[in-house]
Amino acid sequence: MSELEQDSPRDLAAAYALGALAPDEERAFEAYLATSPEAQQAVAEYREVAALLAGTGATDGPGASLRDRMIGGAPRSGGRERRAPAAPASPIGTVPTGPSPRRSWILPAALAASLIAAVALGVRDAQLGGTLAARDSAAATARAALDTAQQQLAERQAVLERVLEPGTRMFQLTQSGNPDPGIQIFWNRNRNEVLLHAYRLKPPAAGRAYQLWFVKDGKPVPSVTFRSSADGGAILYHIPVPAGGAISAAAITEEPAGGSPQPTTPILLAGALTG
Repeated sequence: MSELEQDSPRDLAAAYALGALAPDEERAFEAYLATSPEAQQAVAEYREVAALLAGTGATDGPGASLRDRMIGGAPRSGGRERRAPAAPASPIGTVPTGPSPRRSWILPAALAASLIAAVALGVRDAQLGGTLAARDSAAATARAALDTAQQQLAERQAVLERVLEPGTRMFQLTQSGNPDPGIQIFWNRNRNEVLLHAYRLKPPAAGRAYQLWFVKDGKPVPSVTFRSSADGGAILYHIPVPAGGAISAAAITEEPAGGSPQPTTPILLAGALTG
């Protein structure tokens, strides 16, 4: 059995893949490599993990710097291996217990290749974790969009049901005769309540709100306050209509967020509730 065959093919493959063999040893191993499928597979595996590590963008791949750091027992100078001074001969009849010169650097070479594999696997795990996190985020976004769509559909369904109820009439509040923006008032006289639907209504300033007023017997009666959304829309349900008098109109003003007992700003939108 040759000296190469006495060492683990995987250990030799690690050193070969990292370029840690001396030139004469490299030639000998390549000759052995041609006849050993196991050694060929081991070399291919170590080269694969080295390529994976290089593909991650690491700035220090499995090149000379890594080899010099990890393979402390195989320093080179001028392309030739610097050999350590010969150890004193063992007394006759004793068996050396320390590692052989070859084994002293083959094992660090195998360790270096194992570290390369561990780093590559760690990078791949991190990439996989990032992919899964992105998928979870996309799923959460899709669920949120679905919830929003379902909520909007439910609101539209509720509006439709209220609008189609018997005894309901629609009235339009406009701004100085301009139909944009606008507010629709659906007055259900059987329930004596209204549904308010605003559209293209600019959101009020911070600390401010829109307030609905009913004009009863010629005087404004305060009702609900509300804010429009970013797209200018707003829907309010079950707004009670003041009783005990004649309701002739409705109007909108901008007031403090808590509302006012009397209008404090000019009327923004108004419309008759008769006819």
